[in-house]
Amino acid sequence: MTTSAEARIPGAGVHRFRTPPALAAAALDDYAACYGASVLDLDKALAAAPGPADLIDLTHGDTRAFVPPAVAAADFAAAVTENTEAYTAYRGSASLRSVVAPRLSRLLGRPVDGASQVIVTPGTQGGLFTALSALIAPGDRVALPDPEYFMSERIIAYLGGKAFRLPLSQDSHGRLSISPEALAAAGTADLLVLSHPNNPTGGVYTAETVQALAELVTGSGMLAVVDQLYCRLIFAGTEYLHLSSLPGMAERTVTLVGPSKTESMSGYRIGVAVGPPPVIEAIERVLSLTALRTGGYSQQVLRHWMADDDVWLAERTAAHEAIRDDLVARLRAIPGVSVASPAGSSYVFPDASATAAGSNDHDLALALKAAGVLVSPGYQFGPSGRGRFRINFSQDAGRLALAVDRIEAVLRA
Repeated sequence: MTTSAEARIPGAGVHRFRTPPALAAAALDDYAACYGASVLDLDKALAAAPGPADLIDLTHGDTRAFVPPAVAAADFAAAVTENTEAYTAYRGSASLRSVVAPRLSRLLGRPVDGASQVIVTPGTQGGLFTALSALIAPGDRVALPDPEYFMSERIIAYLGGKAFRLPLSQDSHGRLSISPEALAAAGTADLLVLSHPNNPTGGVYTAETVQALAELVTGSGMLAVVDQLYCRLIFAGTEYLHLSSLPGMAERTVTLVGPSKTESMSGYRIGVAVGPPPVIEAIERVLSLTALRTGGYSQQVLRHWMADDDVWLAERTAAHEAIRDDLVARLRAIPGVSVASPAGSSYVFPDASATAAGSNDHDLALALKAAGVLVSPGYQFGPSGRGRFRINFSQDAGRLALAVDRIEAVLRA
């Protein structure tokens, strides 16, 4: 399989659609050296592969098993009924940002000004794209952990940046670290991009590593973009340190947060970026070019986000922790499979490379889909994903147990 830069459009006669170089770069052709195809073509092959009617999708959380807070739908309905803010400022409703800013300040452990440091984005994915678009110029060197969220490297390539991978180490309790040697090599980068907790491993960086990352950024003059979409879903016994709360980092860090995952509100497509005023202004300019603004009605679902929900959050975290423990135990019981217990989020990233079926994670994903389970193969998250796959365990416990039965059958075959 190859990614063609030129394709005919049916009915268009001799005219041809030519893939722009930026979009072609985002296909990540370099992965063909390992897998025989670009990341784009690998994804297409997996999407086109047949699966049974009762396919269990573990690539994202089940919002029916974990439903959004009821107040979100009420706030959305009220916004539609009142119909006063269908059009907002490009960076979002001023009144809403003033309401959310104190909660963001408590979350991040530092002052947040709603007028100059906050922008409402079309989901955290929209926040990631607009933030990177505001910060990356062609040729920029971007430090990126390995493994890391599957869209980050694609966006970097699309913008003409060059990803520089930082190998991650994860202990059995899910704590992440980066070696001093890797950090030293990243000192010439222009930008640091990471997710925390890490997607796909569910790992949480040790306090020492977060401190080292802050020293890397402040010492080299670079900026940082940190996706903290799961920073409220942290499991017992885990210390979580916000990168932007450290000295000198608030003015150098764009933090992405939102209710899509922990609160199961992905269907509203809403997110928030917090950063230094000049960067927020640049993100606003990018957003104005792509979508003008985030949907006015959807913005209002943030009206009660993170407000007096400590009991609710504790219950949701405990429910996910229980599922995590059962899942990790079952995966570790499969011969040839190793997996760290995630310290946060709803992701596990088992390594099946020691099994006969798991040496090639793309082939394994195809076999699992044929057996009735859809997973995210490891290649999507970077070179270290070889032989691994990601599971989102924010699922109905019964369906997840059935999915693991099918996974085990494939890996034992």
